[in-house]
Amino acid sequence: MSHRRADAAALSAVLAERFGQDVEVPEGVSGLPELLTIASQTSHRAWSEAPVSPELVRLLAACALAAPSKSFLQQADIVDVRDAARRAAIHALVPGMPWMADAPALVVFCANGRRFRRLFERRGQPFTNDHLDGFFNPTVDAAMVMMNFLNAAGAAGLGGCPISMIRNHPRRLADILELPERVVPVAGLCLGWPAQVRRVNPRLPLAATFHVDRIGSPDDDAAIDEFDRRYVAARAAVLPPTAAPPRAWSDERAEQYAKPQRADWGAFVRSMDFDLS
Repeated sequence: MSHRRADAAALSAVLAERFGQDVEVPEGVSGLPELLTIASQTSHRAWSEAPVSPELVRLLAACALAAPSKSFLQQADIVDVRDAARRAAIHALVPGMPWMADAPALVVFCANGRRFRRLFERRGQPFTNDHLDGFFNPTVDAAMVMMNFLNAAGAAGLGGCPISMIRNHPRRLADILELPERVVPVAGLCLGWPAQVRRVNPRLPLAATFHVDRIGSPDDDAAIDEFDRRYVAARAAVLPPTAAPPRAWSDERAEQYAKPQRADWGAFVRSMDFDLS
């Protein structure tokens, strides 16, 4: 079998595992190895002891920051947290993630609304678009940069795990990273050389999340029920025989978000001089 046919077969297999259905790989499509890397993306929480050099993180950051940017405003920043005391302080914000302390590298992606506003201050002009869009745009930029970083890391053989829980204590995190006004954390990312191969996690069926021309009124209940069945089966396949039976995805997520989370996030963002009106 040729490399192209093998890559196409592997891509078809991993997408079928993700979505519980066949996803056609068109004949002659290019970039199959890259598509396979992206489709095989998994979160890693166990790493080898090999370090991740600052030079490699900087290279990945450069690749990540090549991501598209809203109106070429470039409102995303990356912080490579190297100082041991700062890392320990960040880890203390999320004590329920002990594996975070073992990661060879930790980076934090931030939404930066400061630089763009500075263009107006330098010209003595009012910042006329100081409203929710001024927060939304840098946040989207930071999210795209983080995804680009993950793809670059995967291409280099690294594995990572995004961490939104660092926003549970945003003011303390902002103090640790010395974030100026109008710069807020979006997510952290633990990074290292994976210690094991992980199976991909399933996803909701494409019928629920991919649409042509219009969304309309999809049958979310049917999609959730179908996904719950696949999720339980996938979890059962990797759990040890003595483990408790896996629960449905909808039960796990509903229980997780039944508890109040980040009720102070809006107040923190406003305190950083963003107008959310």
